[in-house]
Amino acid sequence: MQVETVLLLILAACAALVVGYYQYYFKAKNLGKYHFLMALLRFITVFTLLLLIINPRISRETFRLEKRNLLIVADNSLSLQHTEADQEVVRALQKLADAAFETRFMRRGYQFSGFLKETDSLSFSGTVTDIQKALRDINGLYGRDEAVLVFISDGNQTYGSDYEFFGNENSIPVYPVVVGDTTQYEDLRIEQVNLNRYAFLNNKFPVETFISYQGNNQVETQYTILMDNSRVHSELLTLSPQDNTRRLSTLLEAKSIGNKKIQISLEVLEGERNTANNVRNTSIEVLDEQVKIALVTDILHPDIGALKKAIEANEQRSVTILKPMGNEQDWPQYDLFIVYQPNAKYRGIYNYIEASGASSFTITGTQTEWGFLNAAQTTFEKEYTSLSDETLPVANTGFTAFDLGPIDFNTFPPLESALGEILIAKPHEVILEQRIRGVNLSEPLLAIVQEDTKREALLFGENLWKWRAQNFRNEQNFQAFDQFMGKIIRYLSGNRSKTRLSLDYEKIIDRIENARVRVAFFDQAFQFEEDAVITITIRAIDDGTTLERNLLLKNSYYEVDLSDLQPGEYEFTVTVVGENLNNSGSFTLLDYDIEKQLLSSNYQKLERLARRTGGLLYFPDQIDALTAELTTNPAYLPRQRSEQNVVSLVDLKILLATLVLSLTLEWFLRKYHGLI
Repeated sequence: MQVETVLLLILAACAALVVGYYQYYFKAKNLGKYHFLMALLRFITVFTLLLLIINPRISRETFRLEKRNLLIVADNSLSLQHTEADQEVVRALQKLADAAFETRFMRRGYQFSGFLKETDSLSFSGTVTDIQKALRDINGLYGRDEAVLVFISDGNQTYGSDYEFFGNENSIPVYPVVVGDTTQYEDLRIEQVNLNRYAFLNNKFPVETFISYQGNNQVETQYTILMDNSRVHSELLTLSPQDNTRRLSTLLEAKSIGNKKIQISLEVLEGERNTANNVRNTSIEVLDEQVKIALVTDILHPDIGALKKAIEANEQRSVTILKPMGNEQDWPQYDLFIVYQPNAKYRGIYNYIEASGASSFTITGTQTEWGFLNAAQTTFEKEYTSLSDETLPVANTGFTAFDLGPIDFNTFPPLESALGEILIAKPHEVILEQRIRGVNLSEPLLAIVQEDTKREALLFGENLWKWRAQNFRNEQNFQAFDQFMGKIIRYLSGNRSKTRLSLDYEKIIDRIENARVRVAFFDQAFQFEEDAVITITIRAIDDGTTLERNLLLKNSYYEVDLSDLQPGEYEFTVTVVGENLNNSGSFTLLDYDIEKQLLSSNYQKLERLARRTGGLLYFPDQIDALTAELTTNPAYLPRQRSEQNVVSLVDLKILLATLVLSLTLEWFLRKYHGLI
């Protein structure tokens, strides 16, 4: 307790004594033997009031030692097994487990390949290595705490962003332990192949190839492209230590429709150890038509670019941005019209859509002229006002027209929408409903309409670009949003009838993690069926072998993982057990294991990462030196933390009760003695 508080309490007691003495000894002289009792009650009353005003407190300070987190993160990818570095990781982890870190650190273990998770046991079966994501996740978990990271890896990243420059953002010192062979061998490598997923019949399509050479000699190699086992391009390349990279762009012609296998290869050098990265297999699907979409807008808005990017993520579709007062003779070439925030200038477009029966996608917002729009079409009508508000999406679980896919609307920001009741006059299904300020309005935000052969989509809100940006923030890619928009476009541009069993899969699978088939199944009332038993029968076209598996329920779809299949061509049939219902398809799983492409450890990049974060690089035979560095470095000593706990010395309830009691007794005694 502070000295000032003690002095105030002494003064309060003196003041209470003076008041009690003055009231009942100096002023009131006819109380007899009750002088002392009355003075005591007055003393208690005054002192209690002053005590409430002073409110004395005491502070208690405690001290504790706070240890740093020692994070030990190990690579669990297949590349370590291929290069026989897996045992080095196990031995390094064992040495670190035996080290005496307890006096300085709180030890925590993790493993990673495509994602970070806590260590239980290492299997070295990860199909990709994403070092940057592991570092980012660690920084997200412990970036605000004091921590040290021991990172055991070969430094070879096969997926994600470059991790070297993440060191500028990382707040945790990184101590890499490099495993594997650090010797640099002479090696030719196909780094990357860029190829569209689709091409169109009788058109030429580009194949872009990035090639690198590691070595000390000038070498020559034959660069060859085969399409369906037929040579379509070949050229001789010369590479040297000074000129060790090459970017090649080749135009090939699509002469027939269907899936086309493309093999790109480099002639193997004499004595080259790693030949798996000299060949890259890919494929392209040749189509005989393309969906042409007109995006009609009279304003500049970020939604325009987001829609164009999302729709053209599928090369089967092309988007042309048009003005509403453009050339009417160009309109018949388009299969679908996206009408963005219409006003009176769009009268010609709406007349053409009505006369031709073309499909349309109307998007409204704060700049829509609702008086014109209500009169220009007969599909819907909206009570319009000049007011707008932020509208959150709520997914309609009863939607049945098509599978929405793995998209989570709960994380998406609100759209800007004009307020007013919406009446859709034609048969329709609602995909998303509106929620404003926490209240579900049961009003459509996104809906589809079908009458006879004509199809429409309606979106009552702007700022779709925020949804696409949020999707990237959630997943580090735009895939879920682009696929969702693609399904709406596919529905509008097609005339397929509603089916109870729909499939969602890639026909050409070039990465193991994409080897999945998703299925949506609906009951007779077209409500999603969560209790169905669905099986898939897969047949390898090459040897005719078959296998059967069950699909697992995930949110609003069923899914099966096929990542353990061998490369090749497959046919499959999905069957609903107990129902006379099935659907079929086929896919090609390409022969490409990215974890086999690199044999040497990339210790230079790990060393630069350590330098950027304030750590040091070590090798497996230097674990003792690493342990000594961590246990003797004064920067990693435990910190002494003090906590001050301030506690009030008085209890408010007790003091108030004492005050009331003393005043009450004093009042009765004064009444009894005739002082009132």
